[in-house]
Amino acid sequence: MSAPAPAEAQALLTALTRALAGVAVLALIFTAVNVTLFATSRGVTPAIAVLLDPMVALALAAILYADARLAAWGIRPPHWSAALRWFTAITATLMNTWGSIWPDRQIGTPIHADPAGVVLHGVPTVLLILLTETIAAYRRTVAPLLDRISSTDPTPDRAPNRPLRSGEPATLSDPLGSPAPAPSEGTAAGGPHIADNPPATPPGAPIAPDGLAGAIDATLWAHAVAIDDSVRTATGRPVSVWRLRSELHLGPDRAKQIHTQLLKRGDGAPPLS
Repeated sequence: MSAPAPAEAQALLTALTRALAGVAVLALIFTAVNVTLFATSRGVTPAIAVLLDPMVALALAAILYADARLAAWGIRPPHWSAALRWFTAITATLMNTWGSIWPDRQIGTPIHADPAGVVLHGVPTVLLILLTETIAAYRRTVAPLLDRISSTDPTPDRAPNRPLRSGEPATLSDPLGSPAPAPSEGTAAGGPHIADNPPATPPGAPIAPDGLAGAIDATLWAHAVAIDDSVRTATGRPVSVWRLRSELHLGPDRAKQIHTQLLKRGDGAPPLS
C-alpha cells in the first residue's frame, strides 16, 4: 500500500478539524440551555446564569484551538492543557446531568436517578471531549507521516558550469557564506588577462528550485532559523521539512534545501553569497 500524498493527509486533518468544530458548536448550544436552566433552578439570577455556560465554552474553545495549532506545528501540548480540557468537560457534564442524577436534590448516593436523563444530557459533552482527544491523537500520528513523505522529496538539480553572458552578475550560493574568489589580475603587462567576472556557480552549490543560482534570502533564512530554534527549544529536535513548507509557504525542493542548511548551520549566519 502506497503512502498517502501530503495533500491527502492535510485534507484528512482539515476534515477532522471541521467535524470537531461542528460537534463543538452543536454541543455548546445544547449545554448552554441545560446549564442556564440548572443555574436558574438554584436561585441564580437569569442575567447571571446566562454567563456561566459561555465562560466554560470560551475556555474550552480556546484550549481546543491552541492544541490544534500546537499539534499542527508538531509540538505536544503541556499537561495543563489536558487538565483544563478534562476539567471543563467534567464540569459541563455534571451541570448538564445534575438534575437527572439527584432529582430529589438529596446529595449522596443516587437513589432516584434517571439513567435516561443522564445519558441524554451527558452524551454531548462526553462526545465532545472524546472527539477532541481522538483528533489530537490523529494529528500526532499524521504529522510524522508528513515529515517522512517530505523527506523523500528529490533534491534540487545541480547547476552545470556555463560561461557568463556579457554584463551578467555572478552569484554564488555557498551555504557557509564564504566570499567569491577575487578576479585574477593579468600576469604581466600586455600578457594574458582573465575576465573580471568571477567563475560561474561551482557544481555542488545549492540552488533555488527554479534552477536559478542565488543565495537564500536573508529574511527567509532568519524566519527559518527562528522556527528551527523554537522547535528545538520545545522538542529538542530540528524543525521538519513539512513544518518549513507550512510556515514559509515553500515548495518541497526549496524547503528540503533550507532544511539541509539548517542542519549544517553553525553560527547562524545566512548562507548568502
